[in-house]
Amino acid sequence: MPSNKIHSAASNGMYPCFGANGARGYVENYSHDGIFPIIGRQGALCGNVSLAKGKFYATEHAVVVTPSCCVDITWLYYELQGLKLNQYAAGAAQPGLAVGNIGNIYLLLPPLNEQRRIATTLTSIDSLLNGIKMQLDIN
Repeated sequence: MPSNKIHSAASNGMYPCFGANGARGYVENYSHDGIFPIIGRQGALCGNVSLAKGKFYATEHAVVVTPSCCVDITWLYYELQGLKLNQYAAGAAQPGLAVGNIGNIYLLLPPLNEQRRIATTLTSIDSLLNGIKMQLDIN
């Protein structure tokens, strides 16, 4: 996606665009529809994990994680965040994650109901923290 096609503000018919460092702006088409963890794979912040929901476009600098089965997507998002994926980056000037390297990382999968319980708890904690941050920003 050329940078001149990425807009800073959304208008009708535009979709979020995710790149190496998470959300970059908005574009006129989408490449995915659903809920997916996205791993940034280029630059100083490579290894960061975002959660995309709905229709969105992912650039070549973002890895859209698609589990094969039996995985709660929200649990997977939090699990990937906890892995500190930037430790697998190579290169000094422009760090990058090779898809093959992160594709070889194995996770222990708790039962699906346990994944959902963990995801619900972590989502609640995130909501509380975001509320506190907003209160601090207001004051």
